[in-house]
Amino acid sequence: MIYRLTWFLCRVVFHTLLRWRITGAENVPVSGAVLLASNHISVLDPLIVSVGFWRPTRFMAKEELFRHPLFAWYISHLNAFPVKRGAADRAAIKYCLDSLEQGWALAMFPEGTRSDTGELREAEMGVGMIACRSGVPVIPVYLTGANRVLPKGGGFRLAQITVAYGKPLHFQNPEGKRAGREEYEDAARQVMAAIAALRDEGATPPSGRRE
Repeated sequence: MIYRLTWFLCRVVFHTLLRWRITGAENVPVSGAVLLASNHISVLDPLIVSVGFWRPTRFMAKEELFRHPLFAWYISHLNAFPVKRGAADRAAIKYCLDSLEQGWALAMFPEGTRSDTGELREAEMGVGMIACRSGVPVIPVYLTGANRVLPKGGGFRLAQITVAYGKPLHFQNPEGKRAGREEYEDAARQVMAAIAALRDEGATPPSGRRE
């Protein structure tokens, strides 16, 4: 209930105040496990990624956000789960893999932290590990505008936000071999290259539809 109410509220706000534009939502499967990998520019990003389509989405959030009991309760009902940044969080990785095995849509931010400049950063290996181990389709996502709406350091501004969902990527383990660090890093690079391609194509082409 809380997830769906938040979803509807965000749709209304994004549409009426922030001139929301979305492209490629049809690339997100309506059911079955899928990993959405997006650039990261604002605290709004999980909401922008997940309200572009109907199905519920789980996403990681830094563990510091769970220290306040009331806020932790709220974001838990938005399907957020904690992750320790700057370290290999085995519990979070297992939760991701279990979620995908259960058929969830899972949103991740391969860069690991927000980009101060809005420019794409190098991906961490985790997204490649989860993509290779799970074998689920990976949807690259490129966002713009959210860092102008809620700039780092505080404040709120009216600015257009956009989200583009790309075609799915598929990663398979080498024949007769278990994927390792080399395969994980290569998959992570491919994911970021697909996100960069969406950026280069233009997240809001003239034919893009407004939601």
